[in-house]
Amino acid sequence: MGLQAVAKKENENEVQNLVEDFAGVLKLYDDGSIVRTDHHLIMNVPPSEKPVAEDGGVASRDVVINEELGIWVRIYLPIATVSKLPLLLYFHGGGFCFLSPAFIASHHFCLKLAATIGAIVVSVNYRLAPEFCLPAAYDDCMEVLQWLRSSLSQSDPWLNAYADFRNVFLVGESSGGNIVHHLLMRTASAIHDKGSSEDSDSDSWDDEDEFGIRGAILLQPFFGAQERTQSEILCPAGAEVNVQLCDTLWRLSLPIGSSRDHPFSNPVKYLQLELPLPPMLVVLGGKDCLCDRGVEYYEAIHNSSKCKRIDLMLFDGEEHGFYHAYSVKEEENEEAHNVNTTRLMRQAALFVSSNRAK
Repeated sequence: MGLQAVAKKENENEVQNLVEDFAGVLKLYDDGSIVRTDHHLIMNVPPSEKPVAEDGGVASRDVVINEELGIWVRIYLPIATVSKLPLLLYFHGGGFCFLSPAFIASHHFCLKLAATIGAIVVSVNYRLAPEFCLPAAYDDCMEVLQWLRSSLSQSDPWLNAYADFRNVFLVGESSGGNIVHHLLMRTASAIHDKGSSEDSDSDSWDDEDEFGIRGAILLQPFFGAQERTQSEILCPAGAEVNVQLCDTLWRLSLPIGSSRDHPFSNPVKYLQLELPLPPMLVVLGGKDCLCDRGVEYYEAIHNSSKCKRIDLMLFDGEEHGFYHAYSVKEEENEEAHNVNTTRLMRQAALFVSSNRAK
């Protein structure tokens, strides 16, 4: 339903009051109706099994996982590969309310990940809020993770031929980084419960011969809380991602009636430090209003004796999403952005290669 349809509905007095208006792109009314424009769709791009040179020699295709729920993935494959490759399960950003694997920035970032790291990337389309509030996104992404674990994923010709399921890495940016955390916690809880029932201290992250999650990369993860941090207080209102924007996204995505201290948004408050965790890499931007949240998260995990290793990579002068070309507003900053994006990609490649099971 587009804006024209909304105007007609309002004229017929079918909608009483506008509760939330997200830049005209997403509108929420007090009768529970939700209206999205199709403006963001012009920024979507299709997959291509015959990539052009600027795609870095990476092909892509879409696969439906759950048609009823609208869960699908876009798979990226470096076409020059001749051996099994690590698999990166990628979760896009958008504050739980927007975007998909088809969004041009997400698509090009996954192309770059696959080409630079030499990996298969599986980018997940999950249900969005406010139509589907959290934990819908977590449930959808867990379903894809379980699909990868199952024999069903091996019916896909690309995954069957080239994916090394012993070397799976979770990667997420912004709200996708939040998803990575919650998937880790769900999986770690299952591992912990299994170990307790068997009276064993074995770490199942490393003990699975056929499927193993070897690490996680969180890019500027989207966390929040009621109490403001310094990076939130000092964030200029004109920043592309600012406190007001984040507050709106949390109102739209959290369960109705929840505050930003909910476990979905403020995981540090509820961390179970006895849970086993694989190696982790947290990437932050010093000019991002979410920076202090990321540092707080890193420090909390770092203090856990059960985390194999957690590293922090801080880019002092960068804002949210600096690794996307569209975020470069001033030409004089383009070189710095390109240098930092290259550094990020190299570090991600090193992280994957260092933590792979041989």
